[in-house]
Amino acid sequence: MRIWPFLVLLLAGCAAEPPPQATGSVEVYQRVSLGPQQMQLVYSGVQRLLSDPASAQFGQIVAGRKPDGTVYVCGSVNARTSSGAFTGDQPFYGTLDQREFTPIKIGGTQEQSQAIQAYCRQTLALG
Repeated sequence: MRIWPFLVLLLAGCAAEPPPQATGSVEVYQRVSLGPQQMQLVYSGVQRLLSDPASAQFGQIVAGRKPDGTVYVCGSVNARTSSGAFTGDQPFYGTLDQREFTPIKIGGTQEQSQAIQAYCRQTLALG
């Protein structure tokens, strides 16, 4: 049975490498409160990207300010798709200035949603 040693060598080469370690520390942004006008900018910015903006139901929205003054906002939204079904809560994050909220990422695959949630937990020190 000559196949056996070949198979062992082949499988040994398939061993997964450990994931790369993060270098440095995670920057945590100073939490800030958003006023009604700022919240409306966030709602409008997210709704611009939705198939059915009027159906948007927003969950918790939190914000943090980087040392350079940039305000990052994290939250979740549930809205109808073009087929009429609700998506379920989809996480999002983006930047907010005096004029508009610019979403950087909204939902996506389960993996993408988990990455958004992890980013928001780390940078805004969410539990």
